[in-house]
Amino acid sequence: MSSDSHIKPIELPTKLPSFLWRYLKDKKIYLFGFFIVSIVWAVEMSLSPYLLKVIIDAVVQFSQNQSRLLAAITIPAILYVSMSLILNINFRLYDYINLRLNPALKAAVNRDMFVYLLGHSHTFFQNHFSGSLSRKIYDMASYIDQIVGIFNEWFYPRLLAMIIASATLFIVVKPLFGIILFTWAILFIYLSFHIAKESEKLARLHSQAAAKLGGSLADSITNIMSVKLFANVKHEITLIDKDTQQLVETDRNLQWQSLKYNFIQGLTVTLLIGAMLGALVYGSNHGWVTPGDFAFVLTLSITFLMSVYEVGQQMLKFSKIIGICNEALSFIRIPHEIIDAPDAQPLTVKKGEITFADVTFKHENTHTNLFENLNVTIKPGEKVGLVGYSGGGKSTFIKLILRLLDTQSGCVLIDDQDIKHVTKHSLRRHIGTIPQEPDLFHRSIMDNIRFAKPEATDDEVIDAAKRARCHEFIIELPDQYQSLVGERGIKLSGGQKQRIAIARAFLKNAPILILDEATSSLDSITERYIQESLHAVISSKTTIVIAHRLSTLKDMDRILVFANGKIIEDGSLESLLENKNGHFYKLWQMQAEGFIPSE
Repeated sequence: MSSDSHIKPIELPTKLPSFLWRYLKDKKIYLFGFFIVSIVWAVEMSLSPYLLKVIIDAVVQFSQNQSRLLAAITIPAILYVSMSLILNINFRLYDYINLRLNPALKAAVNRDMFVYLLGHSHTFFQNHFSGSLSRKIYDMASYIDQIVGIFNEWFYPRLLAMIIASATLFIVVKPLFGIILFTWAILFIYLSFHIAKESEKLARLHSQAAAKLGGSLADSITNIMSVKLFANVKHEITLIDKDTQQLVETDRNLQWQSLKYNFIQGLTVTLLIGAMLGALVYGSNHGWVTPGDFAFVLTLSITFLMSVYEVGQQMLKFSKIIGICNEALSFIRIPHEIIDAPDAQPLTVKKGEITFADVTFKHENTHTNLFENLNVTIKPGEKVGLVGYSGGGKSTFIKLILRLLDTQSGCVLIDDQDIKHVTKHSLRRHIGTIPQEPDLFHRSIMDNIRFAKPEATDDEVIDAAKRARCHEFIIELPDQYQSLVGERGIKLSGGQKQRIAIARAFLKNAPILILDEATSSLDSITERYIQESLHAVISSKTTIVIAHRLSTLKDMDRILVFANGKIIEDGSLESLLENKNGHFYKLWQMQAEGFIPSE
């Protein structure tokens, strides 16, 4: 049995800023690098137009004196030409920082969100599309670097540029120009912020619609065989069309918001250019604006306009990304329903006794308890069959043992250890399960069997396959144990998938074994072989079998008969059949084709 070296539970911030800081707080050297790049970038936006002003003023002033002109423009001209080289180096530094930061950032987010998702309960996954959940992880991992990039590439440098440009105009030319530029920038940012807030709401609705469509598509594709066999292609297309239309509507709303924003932005651009040009003409007429000032102010204004215009576009993009990322964090905001206790210890199984002590349980969104003060003990090494109509409580009984569900009161004990006080990992490592409908990964057969014991050697996997009577069909496949089984094992028959699941149980070799009619999909000959193998593997284990056909019960030491959440009969097969008025006897008489009826 493997040790309790499991993945530790992870707590993630539910607010997007805190979530981002979790991954950036240890990357301060990169953030400092971004800050240096931003300063150089912001200074260049004002310095280049200023150098152009100096050159133009010198040309006008010394046009008749070539030697003085040359002396006046040499250094400014060299600096002006050198700015392109400085910017090139600066941008490559920015690219290098991104190269070092972003891949690791995405990988960490992807892993942590996946780990958190795995901590949710069985009920959570029943209530959510797998396609939608995977889309949320993909979105967050994909967009986190863009959030960081928008801040470092657009917001910080432009904010610094606004301050430097306004100060330069205020000092170098006239305070009027600095005041005009600064006032315009504040007005522009104010309008952009309020429009972006509304855009974020629309973007989140759009993201929800996209996730819903993605989940519906994945659901239909996963069940494509049912779609075809029931001739319900048109029905599925109608459902997808409905989700698609919702996506179209939210997309149009978002685009309309962008259109309104661009129009308002264009008006503010006209306002700034008109104000600057009017001030320049006025200053020129009164003799306090030079030709170089014209070039400086207009060049700086246009450069700044283009820069701020791009900031506005990025703000819309940013609000859309924020909406998507906030939606991606939606499952992070849902607390884990079943968690390890702070003092949880690894489970130790020496005998394999299972006890339900005054267990009360009810399903979510129901008003009545399924189990009410249920008490029952399964002795070490005992083979117990669970029988009863659908909905009687058999599957819930199993899920409580596995702690896929939690009791409302009372406790489930394994060897006198309350399973709420042991780690979930160690609990499930000590229990082998063979479900009625096993789920396989779209991986090789070798990987699917080895999933029960990742450290197992190839020889151990093959031995388990032989004991489960699946080695014979595996070696007939073109790639044998390296054959891919398809999504959910679609390339294999029901019986073949079930034998793979049984091989997993052999390989895991846990002291407690739970079977949900593990041989129901097998032909009679294979079933006989499997029953022989199962008889060997369960001989020393505590075994619980959910029986859908009563012939399965012949090897059981004891049978528990469930009805409406109560164990109404408890005994051996022979003793239960002796009671002609008993519930089990009626089931035995009613079964058709060897199976218990559903009602």
